[in-house]
Amino acid sequence: MPEEIRQIEAVAAEIANCGLARRRAPLTSRLDLRLSEALGLVEGLGGSTRALPVRQLLRALGFDEARHLRWRMEHKLVQALVIWAWAPEIIPVTCGLDALARTHGPRGVRKFLDNGFPNGYLLKSAVGDSSGESGGGVNGEAVLRALEARSDLQDCVAPQPCRILDERIVVQERIAIATEYRVHSLEEDVIGDLTFRRYDGGSIPGERDGPNAFVTSVLRRLPDGLVGGSLLAWDIALQPSGGYMVIEVNFTGFHPAFKRGFHCSGYFHDRNWGACDTARLLNHVARQDGVEVVAEPDAPEYPSDNRFYLETLNWQLRHRGLAVTLPPARADTRTESEIAAALIRLPARAAGGRPPAISNFGCRPRSRCCLNSQPPRGPCP
Repeated sequence: MPEEIRQIEAVAAEIANCGLARRRAPLTSRLDLRLSEALGLVEGLGGSTRALPVRQLLRALGFDEARHLRWRMEHKLVQALVIWAWAPEIIPVTCGLDALARTHGPRGVRKFLDNGFPNGYLLKSAVGDSSGESGGGVNGEAVLRALEARSDLQDCVAPQPCRILDERIVVQERIAIATEYRVHSLEEDVIGDLTFRRYDGGSIPGERDGPNAFVTSVLRRLPDGLVGGSLLAWDIALQPSGGYMVIEVNFTGFHPAFKRGFHCSGYFHDRNWGACDTARLLNHVARQDGVEVVAEPDAPEYPSDNRFYLETLNWQLRHRGLAVTLPPARADTRTESEIAAALIRLPARAAGGRPPAISNFGCRPRSRCCLNSQPPRGPCP
């Protein structure tokens, strides 16, 4: 849409001229991410407190969590047009539904879409998460019918330009997808072992090379203003032809509108795999900078958060092939009669339902309920 391209030119120019360094200065000494020092960061989280160590890490690295979001990069039309400005061939054609209605009339949109998108199209919420998950998208047919019934656009002879940020629904070209990946990058570096299939399980160490190399090439083409100070989660499509395309990018930071607050990739705060994947991020920074970066569970008065920091620390050790130090076993000081009485009460308690079993490593299959959540995957690769 020419009008949308004209609007994004000002945003692209501001990004290009913002003067942000492409890569931060590396850490020079050990970084201890103590939970006790992160508790003040709970306020402003947009979701689970399992995102706390990621927010704490980015603060320690000197990242401005509002920088990228001031350009509203969480808005799917904004980010598609911004990426298009530097790498037009790697992003599916994307435009705003209201802009189409103002140009072609609400009853002419369907015909335009059928003719303009011969391979099909998708309708997505302009702001939101998990648009590819079951229940995470929009009912395209219902949206088009509601648009065709709008009386305020029926006689639009001289349509007013539609602001990009006012768009609530975006139309995106449908592309053929053999496999979809989630790839994570920290500034200009892809985090090598944090790439997974979005909708399949299993360990994929050899399969990561392709999508990782593609995202690396994209990062080289983007301006410093987008790459510097960024923690990004890329949804990447491997096409049957063997090429790759960017479906969308999830920007870590303080989102100003939808679910206002700090957000990061759902892989980091997933209930079952969050500690495992957060440990990969911390170990990546440690490798890049040549220092120790350690999660410190030092706030037992916050048992849930303390447990997550402990699990993250243990996963850091496992990923490095080191032994995990388990907490000392507590001696049971109850008498035999007290133990027997507790066992007798168990059947009655079980009759009211019992929670699903969980292993010592917290590795139940990944659920689909959290921000940018992922489907189940197999044992942690």
